[in-house]
Amino acid sequence: MTATTPVLELVEVTKHFGAIKAVDGVSFAVMPGECVGLVGDNGAGKSTLVKIISGYHPQTSGSMQIQGQRVSFASPSDSRQHKIETVYQDLALVEQLDVAANFFLGREKYTGWGRLLRYLDRKVMQSQAREELQRIGISIPRMRATVSELSG
Repeated sequence: MTATTPVLELVEVTKHFGAIKAVDGVSFAVMPGECVGLVGDNGAGKSTLVKIISGYHPQTSGSMQIQGQRVSFASPSDSRQHKIETVYQDLALVEQLDVAANFFLGREKYTGWGRLLRYLDRKVMQSQAREELQRIGISIPRMRATVSELSG
């Protein structure tokens, strides 16, 4: 990858749900070091586009490249292998769970033996969540605090 190779590039991406065209020919590129916002009216296809990029929906047509390599995601775990994650709005948080549990929701870390004798590895989840949050400049005083105890 070079400084002129986009980190993420979409070319003429579309998504149809039956006769409904949710995304219609979207093209854009995100260059290294760039911060890009996705803005539009309600119903414009922003959430659907994010779900395509993060592997929740396959695109109907068009192409997506990550660091110059064409990719196609069948699931969110495919996108995670390319370091793509989705951070949801606060409405998607589970207020009764702590920060780390929300951070790992749907992809929890387990320890133990096999599939029958395993349990949540809360210590690893809290440590990794704290590291990632600090990396982006967010400091949470109590990682065990539930979301309902935190300010906006």
